[in-house]
Amino acid sequence: MMNKKPKTAKFKVRYSILITIMLLACSSAAAQDFVPFVIPARPNPDSLIAYPSSQPIKTDSNHLVANRGHFYRGENRVRLWGVNLSFGANLPKHEDAPYIAARLAAAGVNAVRCHHMDTARFPRGLWNAKDGKTIDPEALDRLDFFIDQLARRGICVNINLHVGRVHSQFLHLPKTNRQYDKIFNIFTPALVDAQKQYARELLTHVNRYRKLRYADDPAVAIVEITNENSFFMWGNEQTLRTLPPYYADILQGKFNAWLQKRYGSDRKLRKAWSEGAEELGKNMLVNGNFQTSEPATSVPKNWHLEQHSGCTASLSRTRFKDKDALRIDIGKADDTEWHLQLNQGDLAIKAGKYYTVIFDAAADKSRKIGCGVGQGHSPWNNLGLSRQVTLKNEWQSFRYGFVAKANDDNARISFSFGGSNIPICLANVQLRPGGRVGAEFGESIKAGTVVVFADSESPARKLDRMRFMAETEKAYFDGMRNFIKNDLGCKALVTGTIVFGPLGLYAQSDMDFIDAHAYWQHPRFPGRPWDSSNWLIDQKPMTDYPAQATLFRLAAERLAGKPFTVSEYNHPAPLDSQAECVPMIASFAAAQDWDGLWLYTYSHSSDGWYREKLNSYFDIDTNPAKWGFMRAGTAIFRDAGIVPLNNLIHITLVDSSDILTSLAKLHLKHDRNMLAAIGRSPEEARQAMPSAKLDWSVEDGKGFYAARGQCTSVYTGYAKRFEKATDGKILIVGPDFVAVTITALDKEGLDRSEKILITACGRCENTGMNFSEDRRTVGRNWGGPPVLIEAVEGTLVLNGNWTCQALGPDGMPKRRVAVPSEEMQSHITLSPQYETMWYLLTRRTKRD
Repeated sequence: MMNKKPKTAKFKVRYSILITIMLLACSSAAAQDFVPFVIPARPNPDSLIAYPSSQPIKTDSNHLVANRGHFYRGENRVRLWGVNLSFGANLPKHEDAPYIAARLAAAGVNAVRCHHMDTARFPRGLWNAKDGKTIDPEALDRLDFFIDQLARRGICVNINLHVGRVHSQFLHLPKTNRQYDKIFNIFTPALVDAQKQYARELLTHVNRYRKLRYADDPAVAIVEITNENSFFMWGNEQTLRTLPPYYADILQGKFNAWLQKRYGSDRKLRKAWSEGAEELGKNMLVNGNFQTSEPATSVPKNWHLEQHSGCTASLSRTRFKDKDALRIDIGKADDTEWHLQLNQGDLAIKAGKYYTVIFDAAADKSRKIGCGVGQGHSPWNNLGLSRQVTLKNEWQSFRYGFVAKANDDNARISFSFGGSNIPICLANVQLRPGGRVGAEFGESIKAGTVVVFADSESPARKLDRMRFMAETEKAYFDGMRNFIKNDLGCKALVTGTIVFGPLGLYAQSDMDFIDAHAYWQHPRFPGRPWDSSNWLIDQKPMTDYPAQATLFRLAAERLAGKPFTVSEYNHPAPLDSQAECVPMIASFAAAQDWDGLWLYTYSHSSDGWYREKLNSYFDIDTNPAKWGFMRAGTAIFRDAGIVPLNNLIHITLVDSSDILTSLAKLHLKHDRNMLAAIGRSPEEARQAMPSAKLDWSVEDGKGFYAARGQCTSVYTGYAKRFEKATDGKILIVGPDFVAVTITALDKEGLDRSEKILITACGRCENTGMNFSEDRRTVGRNWGGPPVLIEAVEGTLVLNGNWTCQALGPDGMPKRRVAVPSEEMQSHITLSPQYETMWYLLTRRTKRD
């Protein structure tokens, strides 16, 4: 357990036993049929699978609290099962809001996360459209009304404070070099004050329909301080090393004050930082000055020029500003930096050993290049150094140190220079073992001149920086929570941001609960970020890759004694395997006994509620491969259709009187990988699951995932795996990859239930969707309505006598399915002819 003065930190990972269900299948013809399945935006109030009406959250209802490691309202345990609403989707018009709330409630949603409300101007966000400086009254009225409509149906809200607001712009501060002021607003006083002012304006606002401040409303269950924001987040070092002077001075001032408090004098600081310092060893590179070239080519000996995707460059020896150099002229470049590279391989490096890269570089005009040390072979992993370098029209000397992440006999140093046609010059390239230094000459805490990042640092110096950043970050989050809870009197639970490794978890340790995010195959953008015409999603089902899966990493990010949530999760469209998303996360989270899940995202739009096609990678409101499984997910997770695993494992992450130092050492070793930090690999975590109840295996590259509980069964994987994986009890004929859930809708065990929903789906795509040959992208060719599902064909057998109805997208009977019965077993046929993903089973009575 981690608290303000902990001695140990313990983390939860659960593995245990679920309850199986007997199913039987028989064969039929293969099915590869796409059929329309448009789930209506306005729910049918008579839907046979709608979740029973929940108690409204009244103004005098109990507030959600964190107790005994979970969420409660009064004496009742609560699991939050929800969706994100992004940008304008938080601000529907009054005529739309009741239907949106009703649709969410009918699927069993009991929480929404109000995300990106602070990013844009009305109607896409809360800020007024004129100048963006104040909250728009109409936007606030829409939010008031929507919260009231949600609360009437038992749905609470999670209000995100800072997501996308660039406060620096409106405060007329220097521009930050990170989107949305992230990292900067953790340590810059003016930006922290701006966040507090926004929190005050929003949380002390009185909802005109509920007559309560947001801060007092039981329907406002959670307040999140800032989204995905930490000193330890992705790309943190590059951001922190290149802070604009105004912000660099602030952070350096804080660092020197921290060092002054810790050491008291320059003499003590120098002595402490000298521990672990190393002299530079011999240069490991051959021809680092590019003096000799291969015969009949201009490529320097021992170096290799890589040119990808039609990009071209030429090399020549030159003299630039009084220095001999290698000149690289770019013939053609695209937006991807690594498409042009100069590298030298066959380098042997040892894990844990320190190395220093030194080089001189210049350019005809200001531009950036990349410098890294990584594997010279597949899978081309980084081995400890990856830097963006800004070149000028003058020589600069660069020196970067790193600790090798792994042993490798074929490592390489690489300079990448795509993304620009501006020529560059390189000289004096070196890769040397050693080179760690403590305090540089002229650095003094008394004078405030100790920089936060030096070029090559001793272990003691690096450790101090990590401790400083962790304490600074924790002080920010604790201070914001104190302001929200005490100064504003807010009764909601407060969380800070998601977990970013051991030190990120330390910074969150006094929040009311711990949160995390994960995406399987998040879209990649080879050129410009979020370029809608240039993106890729690899067609990899997570079912096939348990060692790379998101789930075990998430399980390792829990903190003992705290509720745990995942507030963003998705397997984005148009993955062929996206139907696995809801069944896998809901069943795994239920088995791990997590406390909240939010799919990302229901919608981004304030007025696109009546679409009938897939809208984007993430929107699930019109995606039956996600939304079609939400009712099943409610039974699985919210209603605990899969019971929590019964062998709770507490892992002591550190056992030390100096927990922060121990965590900093772990973070330096494992970065953000909490699974590695607790000493587990994904494969070890998978093998710890009891295969009879949670089964995840791969044979010949084809995966199969099964989770079986008393009230539900979940299956994702390849049709040909079902028969063997279930001992012949289930056989799916087609399509090739499917997700199938079998859930009791009355919260009874499957053997006692009177009402069972079977949900089954293969692929999901729009009509006329235009995929690339490798199906990794559709660019902007998303097609049109109606959205289609790949209907599943197969047969299963359930104990008992049942009637079966194929349901339409509105949850109403579409066709009756004949159910042969013998010896108290019913044979249920799934077929594309029924044009559905929903089959409702009702137990026969004697009169039937």
